[in-house]
Amino acid sequence: MRRILAGAGGIEVVGEAGNGLEAVRAAHALRPDAVVMDLEMPGSDGYLATERIMAECPAPVVVVTSLVQPDQMGAAFRAFKVGAVGVFPKPEVPGQWEELARTLPATLREVGAEHRRGTRRTATSTATEGGPGERLHTLAIGASTGGPGAICELLRELGRGSRARVAVVQHIAAGFEAGFAEWLRHELGVDVRLARGGETIPPGAVRVAPTGSHLCVDPEGVQRLDPDSPPVGGHRPSVDALFRSLARGSARGVAGVLLTGMGNDGAEGLLELRRAGAFTVTQDEASCAVFGMPRSALERGAADLALSPREIGRLLAGRVGGDP
Repeated sequence: MRRILAGAGGIEVVGEAGNGLEAVRAAHALRPDAVVMDLEMPGSDGYLATERIMAECPAPVVVVTSLVQPDQMGAAFRAFKVGAVGVFPKPEVPGQWEELARTLPATLREVGAEHRRGTRRTATSTATEGGPGERLHTLAIGASTGGPGAICELLRELGRGSRARVAVVQHIAAGFEAGFAEWLRHELGVDVRLARGGETIPPGAVRVAPTGSHLCVDPEGVQRLDPDSPPVGGHRPSVDALFRSLARGSARGVAGVLLTGMGNDGAEGLLELRRAGAFTVTQDEASCAVFGMPRSALERGAADLALSPREIGRLLAGRVGGDP
């Protein structure tokens, strides 16, 4: 791990720790821009260490774990509850090390830079045409780094009684999407599953895009999985693909939500949604792990508002009607 990060460029490894307690002490002493954390360690584990670091000397924590089997996913996603912003599988074969060497440094550079910049609350704009006064029946949510925790916060505020159909694209390491859906189902007590082509999203249900396929949803809530179209901005599933599918024709009654994440996926699609009559909102800078995707949307004039995930959930909860 040290060799991968030190050789990646733009990253300096300032310390190492053999267990959670040592990690907390090192974070206090070294004040790093980001922390890479295992979960299963002797003595003090990674959950407690992450929780203490976030409470005592906050720094973005990215988890690398061997808890990747279906019956272990819930344990891996517990890390998001205590403040982790990303999760990656611990490599077991050379090809997986190569993939980690490609993806982990980019995440650490981005969250580290965001941490150095600090948080600055973004001014919210006034809702305009297609704004929050309109009754909503379909919610489309896109997120990347830091997204699992933000999505969970938003949907918790939306409430179990919501009758909106919810489609989610979350950039996540391959193999973790099923665990993410299971974790959300456990945390929220609602119908959360991986999306299936041809299924109509039931009212009140949440569907998560599987790795390797774009998720498209028509105005009636029918899902289509597209594994053949090329990645958009390097992503398949892409947030842009989801948003654009709902922007075809009128998007009245639709809300597009773009949350924390690197890059600009979703920004153009959110703008198309807004132009089609949807209500559009981004996560604000102060609550983002990485402000890249929301920033890109706001720069394009694609969002009616910028709020925290909890504020977004409360706002949408008041605008969701009965059966769509």
